[in-house]
Amino acid sequence: MAITAEEVILANLHILAERMTHLHFANKPELHERYGEQGRQRCHEDAVYHLQYLAEALRFERPDLYVNYIHWVGSMLASRHIPIEDIQDNLNYLQASTKELLHADQQALVDLYVGTARSRAKEQNPVPDSFLSENDPLGEEAARYMDLLMRGDRQQAALSINELLDRGIPILDIYEHIFQKTQYEVGRLWQTNKISVAHEHYCTAATQQIMSGLYPIIFSKQRKGRTLVACSVTGDLHEMGIRMVADHFELDGWDTYYLGANMPDMHLIEALRDNKAHLLAISATIPIHLRRVERLIRSVRKEKELDHVRILVGGYLFNTDPGLWQLVGADGHALGARHAVELANGLMKNRP
Repeated sequence: MAITAEEVILANLHILAERMTHLHFANKPELHERYGEQGRQRCHEDAVYHLQYLAEALRFERPDLYVNYIHWVGSMLASRHIPIEDIQDNLNYLQASTKELLHADQQALVDLYVGTARSRAKEQNPVPDSFLSENDPLGEEAARYMDLLMRGDRQQAALSINELLDRGIPILDIYEHIFQKTQYEVGRLWQTNKISVAHEHYCTAATQQIMSGLYPIIFSKQRKGRTLVACSVTGDLHEMGIRMVADHFELDGWDTYYLGANMPDMHLIEALRDNKAHLLAISATIPIHLRRVERLIRSVRKEKELDHVRILVGGYLFNTDPGLWQLVGADGHALGARHAVELANGLMKNRP
């Protein structure tokens, strides 16, 4: 079988990235004076990402995966006062570098994907002004919770959630309208360079701790004899979303085994077997993890004693292209935690 363009790219990832970096600094010598060796290293890292995302888009024949990635990079860099021309240059250098390794038909495919991304790079998708609105259910409460996180007051943030429980606000509403919305807002603030990575991590860790304080209520629900195993795919360190999914299943009466982020395939399969799981929920955030989701699902399907297990996928990656779930071999795609529970209960109908 002939080697594909994405296989060539991945096999020569760092060679190509170094060529791109060399071209970038050779054509703009002032970059070395401005940023030094550290800037060169960062440029190399960015080139690696550009190549990895391209390879994944090629693998699944999804040009929009690459377009969406370039859009995201553009909006992030713009907030840091880095001009769009830098991205355009990187894409030019990517094409120049791959020409030395790819056959003409493979290069034509790369040119198509990169050219599409380049032509649409200036059509920046506007970043929302905020994911919070006083018109939303619990909008004022979410704004107050967000303000407390921004001030680093985790204790008062926890007390604000307890006050909502005392008012009789359902936990599911707190998850959907406060925890989820504020996490989106934290991500937006980082993307637009309003907060640091450290502040983003603090906000996420604080919400995770506050969620843990709700577990005595969540785990008190009547059981329904169904078992879920939930995790983020290997390499994906984002775990908040899949943790919220697992909590929704607990509230619905499922027994859940939340395995967190970066779970190795072998250990996940053992967990499915040991816990007699009915359902596996997998979260993936970015396109470079798409191949790993496909590989994981294929590994689960090979286990005859797990052929009854149904598999749902979700996360930002699948929400941006709803058809991806079929390409990786899942049984369904959930847009959010509540939707995941609805889908799962539908898949379990008339099953022992």
